[in-house]
Amino acid sequence: MMAAVFGCISLIRFSKQQVRASSSSVDRMSMRRIEPVSAAGNPPLSAIDEALLRARSERGMHPDIPERPTVWTREVIDRIEWKRFEDVCCEFYRVKGLRAETTVLGADGGIDIWLFQDDADPGRCSAIVQCKAWSQAVGVKPIRELRGVMAHQSVEKGFFMAPNGFTDDARAFAAENRITLVDGRLFLAMLERLPETARADLLAFATEGDWTTPTCPGCGTKMMARDSKRGPFWGCPSFPKCRSMLPMRAADKSTHRRGVEG
Repeated sequence: MMAAVFGCISLIRFSKQQVRASSSSVDRMSMRRIEPVSAAGNPPLSAIDEALLRARSERGMHPDIPERPTVWTREVIDRIEWKRFEDVCCEFYRVKGLRAETTVLGADGGIDIWLFQDDADPGRCSAIVQCKAWSQAVGVKPIRELRGVMAHQSVEKGFFMAPNGFTDDARAFAAENRITLVDGRLFLAMLERLPETARADLLAFATEGDWTTPTCPGCGTKMMARDSKRGPFWGCPSFPKCRSMLPMRAADKSTHRRGVEG
């Protein structure tokens, strides 16, 4: 009797082991069959998809990044950080059919964008552009400096682009010296006159990833909000290797204050 009982138990264990081995084998075969089908069914990501994934990744690392807007507004123009604003202005001129080139980071010699419009001499710069994404109106001093650079470079036309406008003295000097001033209201009107597709593409370019945190003018990394006795400011995360600092705009201070209080 005891031998019969042990024999039955052994038979049951052997049967269970066979079932498990068979199930595991089926699972491995299923995985082998599914893997190549799954790989073949995923085409390479497009450039737009890669940009979206990059933006989502940056938003996950930096939760304060605002949502991407769907239309151009004055608020969007005001919130674009200084380096992205320069790049957007340069891209705008390219959309308009002009050859435009930005200067590298560092001392730019008073020139942010070079414009080339001379068909007879394509290598000759025909106009220069200075961009200032400041939170206040630009005074006459930077306009005079641009006029001096125009004379030094033998360029007859200049453009100064600043979202928050210009003082009366600046406007008077610019009108006498072939300098076109473009404030936020005028730039918005220029953007709205673009074809719908070009306008949407430029907005997507302007607001990709972290589009509001300023770029360090020294090393090109995204800056960090820091506090001092005089109030918050933007500092380079590589300090003390890079000592670049930038003042915060009003919108930046408001966002920083909410983050600290939260």
